[in-house]
Amino acid sequence: MNATLGIMSLTPETISSYYQGIGEKSIEYNIDLYLFSPHDISPTNEIVEGYYFDKEKVEWCKEAFEIPEFIYDRTFYTKDFTSKQAKAIVQWLKNKPEVAFLGYGLPDKWRQYQTLKGSPLSSYIVATELVESGEQLLEVLVKEKDLIMKPIDGAHGFAVYHLSITTDGIVVRTTKKSNVIHRPFKYKSAFIQWVDQLIKNHTFIVQKRLTNLTNNGRPFDLRVLLQKDQNGNWHTVERGIRLGAKDGILTNISAGSTVITVNKWKKELSHFQWDYIETELDEILELMPSLLEKEFAPLFEIGVDFIISEDNSLWILDMNSKPGRKLVQSLSPHKLDALYHAPLKYCEHLFTTRYSTIDRGDF
Repeated sequence: MNATLGIMSLTPETISSYYQGIGEKSIEYNIDLYLFSPHDISPTNEIVEGYYFDKEKVEWCKEAFEIPEFIYDRTFYTKDFTSKQAKAIVQWLKNKPEVAFLGYGLPDKWRQYQTLKGSPLSSYIVATELVESGEQLLEVLVKEKDLIMKPIDGAHGFAVYHLSITTDGIVVRTTKKSNVIHRPFKYKSAFIQWVDQLIKNHTFIVQKRLTNLTNNGRPFDLRVLLQKDQNGNWHTVERGIRLGAKDGILTNISAGSTVITVNKWKKELSHFQWDYIETELDEILELMPSLLEKEFAPLFEIGVDFIISEDNSLWILDMNSKPGRKLVQSLSPHKLDALYHAPLKYCEHLFTTRYSTIDRGDF
């Protein structure tokens, strides 16, 4: 009996090199592989109109099928009505006892912060506040002078703002199409009005901006990709440094950042205490996956972003349960085969062990 695994995405792309790679590796497994969107599921008979990977043709073919028993969730939501519908369908799937997700995802950034600020990782978590009004944000800005504001459920650097107080007033910077846009506010009232309008459509958090700039003003951070192996044990797939544009805000690869190896970066910034930093990093990565699963729900992979501040302190900037693959593609293309195998191996592990109970989360 074959296991059935569905890759779920809001916009299933049969031309995706990642999905094609998984498909080709599925030939080696007793796993029938599917690709579909939550919107492809008929609510009346629970039949999915999606794609099946034909192992003889080695390609994706349109097909109708029952909901797979295992799901690899790669859905990314926006604020539109279509995403809201999809989110409800995905939650319905998570609640079906006969369906198991490889990973159940993480909650939004605010809920993560509220939970982790009292955990053993608390000393590595940046102090965070929920943006409730323009006046409240102004108070925080006057106190801290330099802030980063971002949506609680944002991804890929969407709607990230750098707020600062200068001699000319308040300056807001954000990135659009890889360009940094400046918006000055001479009057506090205008800034308050702008914030109040902004938070009508999105929920934001705000944090003090940490110093993570090179000598020539390029922001950088450390990205780590973690995954479970065929035995359900966590391991590090890749580590790399993401280097943003001069005077930029973002380090996201999707925003055009450069990616370099950690070893090369250690040579570039030899004044850092790398032995201390890497020991601390290893301790965090050893603790983090099990802590997240204990506090939230089972996971399959995590992308973690760290800031290494100029005083050698290490900070957890972001945690993402649906990380991209560009880090591996750029630094270690020889690891791509292992990436394609990973969800199949973990699905095989779940199928073999036949978990009877699982915390399904509610995000």
